[in-house]
Amino acid sequence: MFVSMYIWVGTVGTDVYLTDPKFSQEITSGAKTFDDPLFVRTSEGMVPTPRAMAIAEPIRKALLAIRMCVEEQLGFDPTTSDRTFKIFMSDVGQMIFAPRLLERLTKVAPQVSIHTVQVPTSAMRDLALESGEVDLAAGYFEDFDGSFRQQLLFEESYVGMVRTAHPTIRDTLTLDTFLATPQLVYKPTGGGHGLQESAVHQAFADADVPRRVAMRAAHSMGVTSIVSNTDLLVIVPSRLAVACRELADVRILALPVEIPKFQIKQHWHERFHHDPGNAWLRGLIAELFQDRRAEVRAAA
Repeated sequence: MFVSMYIWVGTVGTDVYLTDPKFSQEITSGAKTFDDPLFVRTSEGMVPTPRAMAIAEPIRKALLAIRMCVEEQLGFDPTTSDRTFKIFMSDVGQMIFAPRLLERLTKVAPQVSIHTVQVPTSAMRDLALESGEVDLAAGYFEDFDGSFRQQLLFEESYVGMVRTAHPTIRDTLTLDTFLATPQLVYKPTGGGHGLQESAVHQAFADADVPRRVAMRAAHSMGVTSIVSNTDLLVIVPSRLAVACRELADVRILALPVEIPKFQIKQHWHERFHHDPGNAWLRGLIAELFQDRRAEVRAAA
């Protein structure tokens, strides 16, 4: 029953587990033990009672401590481990990181699983990493507060992207064409888009030309399809553009405006710096994505 409670704590949507006969039996047994239903059905599905939440948190911490103790003594063997790693990652980051990471895991750690987690507020993000609920954060993030470490993976730059059959844009993008072309603007789920938007806004202000934004999207999902079927221009990180080009007929272009580069890093809490599994995953990500060796350091 305790293990089932722990599974729930890290899972979005309890109905999957509550419909499992073994899980239901354990919950029924636990309900009798604690004289509490533990889970109740609401309009949003099955949710835990306050008693269930109070029980689950210390169990989660205890199981995490046990896992860390075992791995510290026996080491982490990726060839046999069935550990699930959770990574904070934006929708853009998932498109860039997930394919290569999963491809490598299939070969070197076939039973290991990856759960990407939508990036919450900074405070909740930091708390999840500190508690061990989430193992890593990979991508472009605002500064972390507290005892966090970070490792530079690569520097990223922005490019323009249009459909290959665009009527007015071919192999180069001039400033005049850039200013005159309607644009698609999106906001990554992890944030960090302000740098690019400020630079583009300034370019239009300097030219004293109004910017025509035909669509503002809440996230990057569908950007490839929209661009490949319209005459809109979108500004995206270069690696995202390459990923989009593998899915549709789009052209990648150097921008005629200066937009500062930004750094893609992986972040983790000091508590888990020596955790064998966490260290192995960080090493694998660095091996796959790091442009050059970068010093691991504590966040300022």
